[in-house]
Amino acid sequence: MPIVIRRADLPAEADEIAKLLTDYITTALQELRETFGVEDSPTDVSSLRDSLQEYSDPSKALFVAQDEAGALVGVAGLRTLEPGVVEIKRMYVVPECRGAHLGSQLLDRLLAEAGRMEARTVRLDTARFMASAQRLYRSRGFAERTPYAGTEIPPHLQQYWIFFELLRP
Repeated sequence: MPIVIRRADLPAEADEIAKLLTDYITTALQELRETFGVEDSPTDVSSLRDSLQEYSDPSKALFVAQDEAGALVGVAGLRTLEPGVVEIKRMYVVPECRGAHLGSQLLDRLLAEAGRMEARTVRLDTARFMASAQRLYRSRGFAERTPYAGTEIPPHLQQYWIFFELLRP
């Protein structure tokens, strides 16, 4: 199944991207409840669509994965935390496309974009139960680190997350 990774067309695709992100956050929150008994959320699902406008800023980038039928099957974002430091956000692949290395393709596109943005450091966070995501990040050279300034994960939830960093040459 040929997949195209490209920049999101926010005006035209905001509803479809918001649906992907809502599915992602809703599923993750359910797993957080089931795994750790946590009812709190670091993300307000109701504001996801509105938050997409942030990605029209040149210090940020939003990419989508599109299948041959034209459906969006993945999404991934990048935002600048400070000069030379970017953070990967909202990386998600629909369940029916997992195992096809789509997450790898999205991550590689984000890393290429980080280079274009002249970022020397790439950071991210992932929930502790997301083992396959953690394997992917480690395969690209990411190493665990302490929570970093600018993370959206509030201090009282950080114990349920793993924070990663990649230092680029």
